Amino acid sequence: MINKIGFGLIILSLFLAFVYGTEKFTSDNPSDSALIRIGLSSIDSSSCKICELNEIYYESGCKRCIQDGIVLTAHVSNEKLYNIGWSQNNGMYYGDNDCDGLTLFENTSTKVNDTYYIEIEKNKLDLKTNFYTDKNFSNLQESVSVEMCSNPDNLQFIRISNEDGKPPGNGGKLSGYIDDIEIFDISNEKQSLIFSTSFDECLDSSCSNLWKFRNTEKISIDTNNNNLSFSSEVLGVNDYGHLRLDEELPDSWKMYFKFHINELEEHPRGKGILKIDPQLRQMVLGIPILILPLIGYGITRKIKSKIFGSLMIILGILISSSILINQNFDTNNIPSLYPSFFIIGLSILIIILGIFKMRIRKKINYETNN
Repeated sequence: MINKIGFGLIILSLFLAFVYGTEKFTSDNPSDSALIRIGLSSIDSSSCKICELNEIYYESGCKRCIQDGIVLTAHVSNEKLYNIGWSQNNGMYYGDNDCDGLTLFENTSTKVNDTYYIEIEKNKLDLKTNFYTDKNFSNLQESVSVEMCSNPDNLQFIRISNEDGKPPGNGGKLSGYIDDIEIFDISNEKQSLIFSTSFDECLDSSCSNLWKFRNTEKISIDTNNNNLSFSSEVLGVNDYGHLRLDEELPDSWKMYFKFHINELEEHPRGKGILKIDPQLRQMVLGIPILILPLIGYGITRKIKSKIFGSLMIILGILISSSILINQNFDTNNIPSLYPSFFIIGLSILIIILGIFKMRIRKKINYETNN
């Protein structure tokens, strides 16, 4: 009976190791997530060369291109909170040399089927972003205000882009549409219209080449629904759309637009095909894989079994090899390697106990004959 329990524990451990390995192998998720950015910039989407192949920011992507700009971001990572960013002679939302340019909303996150009517107001160095839930811009969901350290200027391009993180991977998905874009000059007491579109006048996916798109399958004008549709995944390319305004914007302006999410798939955050949270995976699968064979050996330590011993050796080799293959050994951060060293040590112990398990009978027979 004891022998059967021991075998059951080692078989269970091997099964858990298979499940753990499958989940871990399929959990190679990028740090970047699917997202969509909309805002105003001093450059168009195609003019940045430093993010192209073999250039300095190829891995980081076109968000690092030097520009002046203000951009709102919706994404599918972590709490999925919206954020507003600004830049002055820096990357897309990197602020300037003195200040960080990114500000998170506290309560408003990206959710499927949500529709927001968004107002972005720049008044010299003051930047304010309001989320409303109605088309009359009266029911305020949340407001975020920030005083910028320097003044983004020369803004002449409406920019819409998704994540060009590298390498490509499963960073979730995000799709929806933008509509009813309006920009006003508020430099004087009476605001005046600078630009307006509801896409009703567009007869094709580029609105007669008014908008420039890199990949119309990801960002383009939907002439059936009269809006600008987007679909974002981490594909390792910078899919974008932009429109050049007739003139650079004044120092104070307001931008209005409608923003809707059709589909959302969260960033897996280390989850694999079985969608198990990484911390839960360690507790439910990882720890039993290490403990069960030791318990099985303990309750059957006086019973010889070449099969049992062989299974322990196989399990120990699987555990140690998986750590050696998947672990990125950073010699500059030795403390982060301690858990891996501990697991490798336990796997070696399991191998040694497996060898002892196969030799127990010989030792017992020798002691009996003497």
